[in-house]
Amino acid sequence: MKHIKILIFSLLLGFTVSGCNDFFDVNEPSNVVPPNEHELSLLLPTAEYYTINMQFIEAFSIGQVQQHIASYFDNGIDQHYESSVYSAWSNFYTNSLYTLKHMDELAQEKNAIHYQGIINTLKAINLGMATDLYGDIPYYEAALGSDNSQPAVDSQQVLYNEIQSLLDEAISQFNATDNSGLDNIKGDGIYNGDLSKWERLAYTLKARYAIHLIKKNGAVSAANEALGYLQNGFTSNDDDFQITFNEKQKNPWNTTVVLSSQTGNLSVLFSEQLVNYMNSTIYPTVNYDPRIYDYINNDGAPTFDGALNGNEGKTAANTPANTEFNPNSYYFKEDSPIILVSYAEALFLKAEAEFLANGGTATSVGSNQAAYDAYKMGIEANMNKIGIDPALRDAYLNDPAIDVTPAALKLEHIMKEKYIALLLNPEIYNDLRRYDFSTDVYKGLELPANQDPEMNGQWFKRAIYPISELSLNTNLNATFQKVYVPVWWEQ
Repeated sequence: MKHIKILIFSLLLGFTVSGCNDFFDVNEPSNVVPPNEHELSLLLPTAEYYTINMQFIEAFSIGQVQQHIASYFDNGIDQHYESSVYSAWSNFYTNSLYTLKHMDELAQEKNAIHYQGIINTLKAINLGMATDLYGDIPYYEAALGSDNSQPAVDSQQVLYNEIQSLLDEAISQFNATDNSGLDNIKGDGIYNGDLSKWERLAYTLKARYAIHLIKKNGAVSAANEALGYLQNGFTSNDDDFQITFNEKQKNPWNTTVVLSSQTGNLSVLFSEQLVNYMNSTIYPTVNYDPRIYDYINNDGAPTFDGALNGNEGKTAANTPANTEFNPNSYYFKEDSPIILVSYAEALFLKAEAEFLANGGTATSVGSNQAAYDAYKMGIEANMNKIGIDPALRDAYLNDPAIDVTPAALKLEHIMKEKYIALLLNPEIYNDLRRYDFSTDVYKGLELPANQDPEMNGQWFKRAIYPISELSLNTNLNATFQKVYVPVWWEQ
């Protein structure tokens, strides 16, 4: 019965979004899809959508902790009050993992090896987002419905091994011969069945999760491992893992923030930390970072004045901030994409890894040409993607504050530019935690105003398990941690 229910939901989703462009127009008429492929081809866009939605849900909350955005309201995650980010937990277990486990069963029955590769890659992405947010979580016994209402909790260390194993298996499956008759992937609204792009995604993800373990495996070892994977990773912006929305299925940042603010329903705006990286406050540049005009609507004011996190939409001077979301931004129009993994990220990963592999630290100066080249290429890739005028792009790249030369390159330069380029991507939160929210790496970073007194000046390190889940699954109580306790890989 549960299989029937999920297929019905997938069919409904397919009908709901049919007739749209890009991602929302991938389902082919049933008479051109082989009968034994119906379920897989219909479930795949559903699983892809849930994966992207997982990131959006996390970003709306965690974006306030990583200080890309700030809230107009008090007593929330913006001020580090305890939060379970319940929608992320629900999306992972009820939607993503449940759908992917069912797809895995179908793919195994049909020996559809190439579908299995995609399924394993999506499993790895979703599992990574979930464990990075919560730490130890149920996985192996999870999403079984009434068959197991008390799933065991798996340690994050075990889950990180699982992520790499899933990606290894996926890579092998992408390169295997598929004799199932289902080797021509249907329903893929992201890469249109291009397995070479899926493989490059898998390698880039392996690099992402390798670099997370700089504390566990040592910075040099983790960096060299990441560099090895990146050799087979993304090669251009065309590889970016994203979903593009349209006028019928609108970008959720557009509907949740832009359209709501236009009717007086304010929620979040851009944070002082992000804005001060771009308006020459922290890193004085000849001109503002040109991306600031794409990201932010300041109603034509002469300056961009970001909101101090925890100060209810006001600046550090207690004046109203003027950094609303730009409705015409590359990121916030109704048909804008949500990007989960990008070529720019791969380049910043390479820059960081090259820097660390050659002995660089949070406070040292590097003299590494490869790190420097990747750092500059990451900026260029991001600006090209969002359509920054080439003249403005080149002026920024040649600005003395950016064009610091390999001999003067610091980790702070790399991570600052990654912070700007990966706008509203929770991967920035992982970076902040990896470097202990260090002001040597993230200049100007401060705890929010009016922080929850129970935090005692500590940073928000994880979401808590939802209270309703603690009562339903007693296994969670044994591993419950407060929000200021670091996850395994941060320790």
